[in-house]
Amino acid sequence: MSRGPLLHADADAFFASVVLRGRPQLAGLPVAVVAHVIIASANYPARARGVRSGVHTQEALRQCPELILVDVPQGEVEEAGEALLDLFRECARAVEPGSMEEAFLDVGARSTEEAVAAGREVRRRAAAELEIPVSVGVGRTKLMAKLASRAAKPDGLHVIGPDREAELRAGLPLRDVWGVGARTVERLESLGITGLDGLDAIPYETLRRLCGTAMARRLRAIREGSDDAVVRPVERRSTLSSEGSIQGYARPDWTPAELVEMCVERVCRRAERAGLLASGLTLTARPSSLESPVCVLRGGRPTATASPQVWSGVALSLLAGAEVPPLAGLRVTLTALVQADRVQDTLF
Repeated sequence: MSRGPLLHADADAFFASVVLRGRPQLAGLPVAVVAHVIIASANYPARARGVRSGVHTQEALRQCPELILVDVPQGEVEEAGEALLDLFRECARAVEPGSMEEAFLDVGARSTEEAVAAGREVRRRAAAELEIPVSVGVGRTKLMAKLASRAAKPDGLHVIGPDREAELRAGLPLRDVWGVGARTVERLESLGITGLDGLDAIPYETLRRLCGTAMARRLRAIREGSDDAVVRPVERRSTLSSEGSIQGYARPDWTPAELVEMCVERVCRRAERAGLLASGLTLTARPSSLESPVCVLRGGRPTATASPQVWSGVALSLLAGAEVPPLAGLRVTLTALVQADRVQDTLF
């Protein structure tokens, strides 16, 4: 792979963007997507009025009384995320997903101009084909591309060139460094180190004792400019998941069995569309009480399949055979995925 500029592509307010593309009458209005009673995603007009993800709906409505709340369309979101990653793969020779709505892209660019042209094409196609705004960052390393995409939001493209990169490697606050956790930041701040330039003041062994070997190496590399610049593609999907909540916003509650069947139907439809079959299933049950542990149940079939009838039966049997407390939500994951055309005598 070349060491030319990389892209970081990140859909803007992803859940809210998915909702809005089918509701043009809401364009320009403050809208938030709700998972049960918590804001999962807010569009930019809502953010401008102080609404943030992770807060309770009551707090959000106090902040913005005119806020429009929509229950999270989990199935639509999952399919949009898959379509977005497929688009990324069509635009780049290597794609390293970070989540369902963002990824690093190696487009084979030999110059900043080529990278910018590729980023514009990604943004154009995402808007035209998926109706989803995507911000793109261009940088020499993954960190710089990530910082550039942050600066590009909303719905823009930003380049971090050599001069700006040098400034960031000298003065970037540790709290803004992608991949550096809060505990590491707290330990370094206890020594008075708040930015990357402060790393020059402590010996490497001290840094290693504070942060561990891997993080110490990463921080030194970032400071020196030798941090990760390789996009590591996921060659093939090994799992597919679908999840949901028992309770939603302004909708009737689902029973655990109803939610299981809904999640299985969604994930099997996506597997079939991708030409994939599974021979295993994992059911992750999330209790409504924070004091109860998450319950993970596993089952399988001797023959790989994407049949929702088969996997619903497996999942419901797992649920019925376990002592599961009252649930807040669950996730169904198809595992051990294989290409359908490589499997003979498949059971459907």
